Amino acid sequence: MRHLDFLAVVSRPDFPSGTGPIGDNFGLHRLLAMHPSWRSAILELNSQPTDVQWSRGHFVISQQGIEPFDLTDVGVVLFLPICLEVEETLLCPIVADQPWPRFAQEQWRPVTAYFEDRLSRQHCLNRPDRVRVANNKLLQFDLLRSAGFAPPHTDVGNRWPDDGVTMRVAKNLSEGGWKSATEFSPARLARDTDPIDPWPVIWQEPIVSDRELRIYVMGDDVTAVELTRERGTIDVREANGGRPSARSAALSDTWADRSRRITRALGLDYAVIDAIPVGEELHLLEVNANGVWWFLPADVAAILEARFHAWLVREVERDKPRTSASNAPPAGF
Repeated sequence: MRHLDFLAVVSRPDFPSGTGPIGDNFGLHRLLAMHPSWRSAILELNSQPTDVQWSRGHFVISQQGIEPFDLTDVGVVLFLPICLEVEETLLCPIVADQPWPRFAQEQWRPVTAYFEDRLSRQHCLNRPDRVRVANNKLLQFDLLRSAGFAPPHTDVGNRWPDDGVTMRVAKNLSEGGWKSATEFSPARLARDTDPIDPWPVIWQEPIVSDRELRIYVMGDDVTAVELTRERGTIDVREANGGRPSARSAALSDTWADRSRRITRALGLDYAVIDAIPVGEELHLLEVNANGVWWFLPADVAAILEARFHAWLVREVERDKPRTSASNAPPAGF
């Protein structure tokens, strides 16, 4: 059974987005093609038939198109599903017309939870346990506030906050924005007289600006992108058919360092921070533990992909001497 230098754990490539399937949205196949000497694999969640065997502390996984590997013998793991909903992160897809599909799904859940726990104890970029905490906005806001990085005045609830404020930005509490295959639920400006959705909502203080920053933190590397907010648009994903105007942006050393500290406060290695600049201030809105760039203009996306790949290369090459030493035969063998 082969040792892996690098394992990527990602969402299925046919996962739907507003403009079609996400595909290889982090360009990982391009990265691995440039490093043929790496022993690597890409594990697609909820995608391919998968076989697992747990025995005497070893956890062997094989998937259609991937040779079996022992999770205890993997160097660097990247855990970056675009969607963290329980059903979308199962190791094996459940077919609706198979016998007892719900029961089958229930059997795969503890295996998937164990898989994530093992990753969280290895050299994993964005440990699943920290990603899931950061992905829960209630937990995220608590952590950010305790670390001194509170977002603008924010409430969460299934009714309008009782503080006399008559206008707020209403945002989804989950990471999903699609109510159905055809109906998108964007962040929106809401008034206290509007009908209230019958589920919990993030209510955030409105910040007026014609631009928004997405700050990509990859280890110590920090790259900022400026998105244009069209007049009357709260959610940039509604602009230009889901392809907002964007360009690379400079970020002060102070805010680059602050972005690193925000990411570390959530226990993440990779994060995308949404913020709005107003004068000399930069107002933090939220942090995404699995932010992407496929919706950005091609030239901006290419810069982000190159920096993301460079970060992964540094991590894998730094880890190789350690794993080579740990796998070497004992002296005198």
